[in-house]
Amino acid sequence: MHVDAEISFRSPLTRNATVRWERVSCKTSIAHDGSTVDFNLGFDQVDWDFAQKIYGWSAFQYQAWLKGGIVNHGTTTQTITLFTDNIMELWVGDLHVFGGDFFGFGRAPLVVDLQPGWTNLTVRLVREVRSMGGVGPPTVESSLRAQPAVPVLHVLADDIVLPDLVDGRLCSNFGSVTVRNQAGAWLTVRQLTAISKEEIVGVMDEETTLAPGQSRPLRMTFDVARKLDNFLFFTMKYSQDDSELHQLTFTVGLTHTNASSLQKITFLHPSGVVSYATLKPPSVSYASSHEVAVLLNLHGAGVEAGGPLARHMFDGAPHLPAWILSPTGMSPWSSDDWHTWGFTDAQAAVSAIPDWIKSNHWRGPGVHTERVLVAGHSNGGQGAWFYASHQPDRVLGIAAASGYTSIENYVPYVIWTEADPLQTGILHSSRASFRHELFAENLDGIPIFQQHGSADDNVPPYHSRLMNTLLAQTGHLAPYSEMLGKGHWFTGIMTTAPMMDFYQHQLNFSQCHKTAPSRFILVVPNSDDMGSKYGIFVDQLSTPERLGKITVSVTVNPTSTYWHLRTENIHRFHLDSNVQLSDPPNEIMIDDLPHSFEVGSNKASFVRDEADVWSLEVALDWKTLDKRYGRQRGPLDAILRSVGPFEVIFDSNDTLPVAVQASRNFLQYFGADTNIVALAEYEEVLKREGNIITICLGASVPGARISHFPIQISSGFITLSTRDRRVIHVPLAAGMGGVWLRPLPDEKLELVVWGYDDIGLRQAARLIPTISGAGVPDFVILSDQARWKGAGGALAMGFFDHNWNISPASYLP
Repeated sequence: MHVDAEISFRSPLTRNATVRWERVSCKTSIAHDGSTVDFNLGFDQVDWDFAQKIYGWSAFQYQAWLKGGIVNHGTTTQTITLFTDNIMELWVGDLHVFGGDFFGFGRAPLVVDLQPGWTNLTVRLVREVRSMGGVGPPTVESSLRAQPAVPVLHVLADDIVLPDLVDGRLCSNFGSVTVRNQAGAWLTVRQLTAISKEEIVGVMDEETTLAPGQSRPLRMTFDVARKLDNFLFFTMKYSQDDSELHQLTFTVGLTHTNASSLQKITFLHPSGVVSYATLKPPSVSYASSHEVAVLLNLHGAGVEAGGPLARHMFDGAPHLPAWILSPTGMSPWSSDDWHTWGFTDAQAAVSAIPDWIKSNHWRGPGVHTERVLVAGHSNGGQGAWFYASHQPDRVLGIAAASGYTSIENYVPYVIWTEADPLQTGILHSSRASFRHELFAENLDGIPIFQQHGSADDNVPPYHSRLMNTLLAQTGHLAPYSEMLGKGHWFTGIMTTAPMMDFYQHQLNFSQCHKTAPSRFILVVPNSDDMGSKYGIFVDQLSTPERLGKITVSVTVNPTSTYWHLRTENIHRFHLDSNVQLSDPPNEIMIDDLPHSFEVGSNKASFVRDEADVWSLEVALDWKTLDKRYGRQRGPLDAILRSVGPFEVIFDSNDTLPVAVQASRNFLQYFGADTNIVALAEYEEVLKREGNIITICLGASVPGARISHFPIQISSGFITLSTRDRRVIHVPLAAGMGGVWLRPLPDEKLELVVWGYDDIGLRQAARLIPTISGAGVPDFVILSDQARWKGAGGALAMGFFDHNWNISPASYLP
């Protein structure tokens, strides 16, 4: 590839604010099954030491560009699979790919048709401290690996999910096989069966269609009553374009264990895909009539829940009276750092234990799933803060080891592209649910133990010290052990003597009801991840960009209990009757109303009207299509709360490649499944369970399910209607694109991904949730300038309120 070595570009990182192309050598290896090029790139012209003194680890986060090529030495077009380890964005000829495989999962490589001869490659390299380390000099390590795309249907041997055999039988009844369509035509898997001892013991749940280049996990159900051999023999039948059936076979080895040992169990993530966790049952010496709690262990970044490090975390605790459960979060990075997607995976793993007890005829102690003891290391420690601060009524205690407080506090978000302060504020609001520093008051009343090594150079001990200080400011004096000279990880880190004492004390809980203190505070983000505290559950905020807050004063009389609630930014809340309190309120007063409300045994719901007057809701049928509630709450990542496979709709052959790319990213980063369907099937798709991503190009989009939806495209304009009845018309122009959420029935959501042209569409498609920490509000309309200005190139961005109106605090033209 020819580049002009004399041409210069502006950069704030280098002397004279100037950079030029530089020729580098990379390690290349060629084998019979493909070619690999490894990059290990540094930039010596940058004074990294000085930059780090000023900006800390933020100075080690940057982007760079790499240009090269790939050669097809044949005389005909060759289809290849291209693995993009630690690469987020690249161009293969004219094919633009965003998403890549930044963490090197290898789940969903690209399927690319190479013309004979040379094809240009352009790679945008991104260095990120959390995944690549904070030790200087900050080099970028990544690789490209090309392999011939044969056969037509490829089975990913490393991504087959099966439970362990317990005493010869599968310990749970779900499994998954991921396949990739490497053909240039649509393909349908008609049948997938698993055979042991010449009998069918597992079948695929339903036929599955794959677009060209798409990868999908195939869900299977197994017979857990049969004893199996050491291997399962799989037979798969598929067809292309409804033509004749083709068949392929493969064999998978099984892992044996016994009922009392650590084992791999499978279950369904709320989206319907198969997930797994490792489970260590409690000793059968405990009374079988007694229910013991779950110790929920959240792994750190880059750790596989079934790998050796995670499997041996609790070897030093063989007799804890607990079900020790380590979920995956659907990836070694827990998909999104134990937030929306990984968080629901952890909850589903806990709910799967009663099924395991039933399937395996367990005769030991039962399980108490309503309240869990949450433990975690590193990113898992951060996940423990998230779980407990968002579900305080479901947590027995927190054991956080070497955990950081939040993503943007770990490596501060500086040296980012500048934007209008309101735009920056909206992005901050979009990430508010993950800023655990803001929710320390929710942790008051929960037993907490913190542990951190004083010599930790991965997660500085400042994070644990900060959280301990914030807790103290709420009146919660949490024990904290800083281990002199210890680093980020050492053998036995989760079973030190102080940790074990804390586990034992919290696990000897009685299942008596919780008792509300004389005063407590609930801080609420705009998120469906938020649960209740002492039974108070907030359904809707008054305005979505601010946190909500309820301060409760409790007065206990001999004959009654009286609660006085003072609210901030709360529109609707209810008292959850499933939360059992020893001192439930008989009467509550809200703010400065001159009267109180009697509270019975049934669920009581309260709403604030337009005159700011609270009333008790008599009819509880307010959950209509034009009200935002349940899984619809939260910024753009609310689309991840799908209760079935994502439905990715494309409106033409021009948008099909973007649909395949969105599907690939969902699988790569979340382990999620997607149906790719044409716009003509839109009405049929609405009848299915999953959330919808509609990808469209041009001067119109399909109509919303509610007629008054505030974003419309027609007559050469994009129109935004505000709550105060302003109507803003923005002329359509080259390079424009956007994303916005829309309501569907039954708490479902639709994410519209729109571009006026191909450039605008590809800009918009970058905003589909991929990796955590970015933060995208409910809607973003981009101009062509967003290509180099980032958020500063947005024409409009903001949030929808509880009535699906544009919030007054939004950034508008």
